[in-house]
Amino acid sequence: MFIFDRKILMALILTFAILACGATTPSPSESSAATGQTATVPAVMSQNGFSDKPAIPNDSGIDGVQTFPDKAAYHDHVDVVTDPGSDLPPTFGAHYPKWQNCGIYDKPVALGNALHSMEHGAVWLTYSPGLSAAQIIDLQALVRGHSYVLMSPYEKQTAPVVMTAWGVQLVINSLPDDRIAKFIAYYEEGPQDSERGAPCSGAVGTPLP
Repeated sequence: MFIFDRKILMALILTFAILACGATTPSPSESSAATGQTATVPAVMSQNGFSDKPAIPNDSGIDGVQTFPDKAAYHDHVDVVTDPGSDLPPTFGAHYPKWQNCGIYDKPVALGNALHSMEHGAVWLTYSPGLSAAQIIDLQALVRGHSYVLMSPYEKQTAPVVMTAWGVQLVINSLPDDRIAKFIAYYEEGPQDSERGAPCSGAVGTPLP
């Protein structure tokens, strides 16, 4: 029978212990490098459940559409919404807790309510107060029957029409323009909608019939 020498046995145990300590678990970056993949870091969520996001691509095929990066802070509910002072409506921002009921309005609506409607997937068609009655009637015909479209005059607006959705905007400089109907068709509860299924009724405002 073969009998281990005690010194040999102790030497083997020490060798195995040294080898075990040297074997370390690779870090995510080392593991990714070995597999040719890039390690991803989970997005940090804000307290309101949203995170900062890059601008969505303009896949609508509509000329002139601009898209803008989204920020978690834009989804906050606030008591005061500051007028941006621009002749264009903002594409997103912190807003009132209640949304504007979608539909047609012949007077300006509160910005904080309209922003909330857009967060729910609505398209906001704003028009210059200087438009003729005939032009306004034509625009109303394009909007009527859509459950997630809001239409109202915008007091400082100089362009005839501006189409705005959450993080998306198209300025219309002359009428008629078939891009208005295309914008509604694509962005009404479209790819920018971060709260799909949220209502655009049952809150603030009584739209025209």
